[in-house]
Amino acid sequence: MYKDLNGDGKISSGAGTLEDHGDLKYLGDNQSHYLFGIDINADWKGFDFRCFFQGVLKHNVWQSDGYFWGAYNNVWKSYGMKEHADYFRDAPVGLPGQELPANLNSYYPRPIFGSDNKRNQQCQSRYLLNASYIRLKNLQLGYTLPNTWVSKLGIDKCRVFVSGENLWTGTSLSDLFDPETVTTGSGNAYPLSKTWSFGLSLTL
Repeated sequence: MYKDLNGDGKISSGAGTLEDHGDLKYLGDNQSHYLFGIDINADWKGFDFRCFFQGVLKHNVWQSDGYFWGAYNNVWKSYGMKEHADYFRDAPVGLPGQELPANLNSYYPRPIFGSDNKRNQQCQSRYLLNASYIRLKNLQLGYTLPNTWVSKLGIDKCRVFVSGENLWTGTSLSDLFDPETVTTGSGNAYPLSKTWSFGLSLTL
């Protein structure tokens, strides 16, 4: 999993200094480099439409906690999401009739508990996550009733609308993490809610 970059025959971080950094290599930073937004509006015969996209380009994230790794430190601090089942197995494991098949081309390493559990979880390019995304933050469709319909009721303007928030996201991250809220630490990846609302706007 690790490469001997300095050719000394072992994998280490050296003295941790600039002169002796062992096999450490600069991989980048966790800053959001390019933020963007796209706002589209249209009106036609009383109907109005708006959609707003936002996103981030070039944003790398390193997840170091159990919510990403699944097996973490010990069974009491570990997680068991479906994504975590993609770990290395050289033979089927599990109860008879419920075995998980061998998985030699897995995403995660073999789970290890105890003092050696971090040896497969050192910062590395394989598990550096691309947190770039584009999200449909808002979609709104409305209709303004003709003035001849509402003026008799003493209303200058009446508009009905439906609005949706966080309806779609394009990202390479797994479903474990929301790209807009992702950060290190357990509990810091709860996704933003997808919501619909209906409204009536009156001008008297």
